[in-house]
Amino acid sequence: MRSIATGLLALVALLALVGPFLANDVPLVARVDGRWRFPAFESQGGGFASAPDGGAWKDWWLTRPVDGPDFAVMPPWPHGPFEVHARAVLEGPSRAHPLGVDDSGRDQLTRLLHGARTALLVALGAVVLSVTIGVAIGGLAGLAGGLVDAVLLRVIELFASFPALLIALACASLFGGSLLAVVVVLAIVQWTQVARVVRGELLSLRSRPFVEAARGFGIGPVPLLLRHVLPQLRGPLAVTSAFIAADAIQVESALSFLGLGASSVSWGAMLDAGRAHAFSGAWHAWFFPGLALAVTVVGLHGLANRLGRIPSRALRPESAACR
Repeated sequence: MRSIATGLLALVALLALVGPFLANDVPLVARVDGRWRFPAFESQGGGFASAPDGGAWKDWWLTRPVDGPDFAVMPPWPHGPFEVHARAVLEGPSRAHPLGVDDSGRDQLTRLLHGARTALLVALGAVVLSVTIGVAIGGLAGLAGGLVDAVLLRVIELFASFPALLIALACASLFGGSLLAVVVVLAIVQWTQVARVVRGELLSLRSRPFVEAARGFGIGPVPLLLRHVLPQLRGPLAVTSAFIAADAIQVESALSFLGLGASSVSWGAMLDAGRAHAFSGAWHAWFFPGLALAVTVVGLHGLANRLGRIPSRALRPESAACR
């Protein structure tokens, strides 16, 4: 069962990477007036990919002369996350819209794929920042020991006492729910998980012969941590990172569900849109985003459990013997 969840998680991650290029209402590549353009990539970079006539790319694509010099290659599913199909509002799954249409007439499949990208960006950003801060503070506490360790441990406990969702709600309501703001807030709250793991492992590793030998050769604390100690902690860090990613996706979805999210194209926002129609027969409006969120979170927890079963390199007899 866990292997199935992990496989589904890998599929979600793949779709998050390529989803905006599989489903979009702007071309992947276009040749206009002798110039090559890549509107789908332009739109993902934060720019607005406008058509040559200043309107929508899809309208230009549908009305352009077939035998003219201009052409464009549309994605396999040529529907955008904000494109409105007014005649198909709340329509259930069909051949034209396999996952149905929401209450604003937007294609659910397209929004689900673009929402996966939002989840991936939030998860990766939170993990990178959390690991960076946690490794720095936890590594300093574990290697230094004594008074430095005691002071930093109090700091870790202080930040760990803040509920992540409440802090994210407060910051989103005060400063806005931009993607960067959500990632930073999540990292500020979640770095303590990494710091605790790194500190605990270093307290047991700093008396190992290879650490003492490295110190004897005059290797400083930072090179010692980065080159000799951190490679031993790949397993625990990977497990912690998986849990942080799952928490980040849940918090971002909760913010979007409450209308304070980083993006309107989010699984939480889709759940919020489907909530009002949960008992009116439009089951698809909430079921598919809820399923995607559940599969991703369960898959991340399953991945963490699988990684936790892999013995740490520092605990393997052959590794210790080589040292």
